Formats: sequence, C-alpha cells, structure tokens
Amino acid sequence: MRFYIYICCLFLWFSFSSCNSSDPSNSRGYVTGKITGTQVDYNTITIKLISDQVIVASTAPDGSGDFTLSGPLPNPTFSLVLNKKIKTFSASKNGCELSADKLQIRIPTGSTYITFNEIILE
Repeated sequence: MRFYIYICCLFLWFSFSSCNSSDPSNSRGYVTGKITGTQVDYNTITIKLISDQVIVASTAPDGSGDFTLSGPLPNPTFSLVLNKKIKTFSASKNGCELSADKLQIRIPTGSTYITFNEIILE
C-alpha cells in the first residue's frame, strides 16, 4: 500500500511540475491585423512570424486582408515578415520598426500580443 501511495505522489508531482506557464520559454507570439493597398492580390501574399531565424507561424490574409498568426517563441524578439514591401503601418503598441528592405516589422522585445490596425503595401 505504501508503494502505491509513493507512486501516486510521484506521478502527481511530475504532472504539476511539468506545466509551468510562467516559464519564458513557453511564451507565444500572437499577431492580428489587416493588410490594405492599391491593387493588392491577397492570394499572392504570405505572412510569417519569425523568431531566432525560425519560422514559427505562416498564413495568408483572407479576402478582406485580415490575418491572425500565433506560434511559439524560441526568443523574446520576433518579426512579422511579408513577401511584399510595406509602405506604412499602424500598430496597437509603440516600438515596432520597419526593416531597411521594408519586408518585415520588428516587434519590440517583451511584446507577445500585438494588433496591426493597418499595414499598407506598396
């Protein structure tokens, strides 16, 4: 009987100790937004979340330009990458930066949820 109780306690300890959501290595990036522009063909646009040079999520906008992405973050910094050049954007958080090639928006460190109210393509 004592052995059975020991095994149950060990099982419960492993179960609860393995599910720690406050661990930074368990963080996820969540991005929503809308893409607009003149003569934009939404069928040719791809949107990716990249963290630590790894693609953690990929999608395409729907027919109205709306998109949602979510993926695990191996690093606290990540970027939203498009295959078309970005003219301007507006976001729910300050500190986002457009890259020199205008293909990605760098999300500030520590942000895990952000909404792009509008991303205007060239």
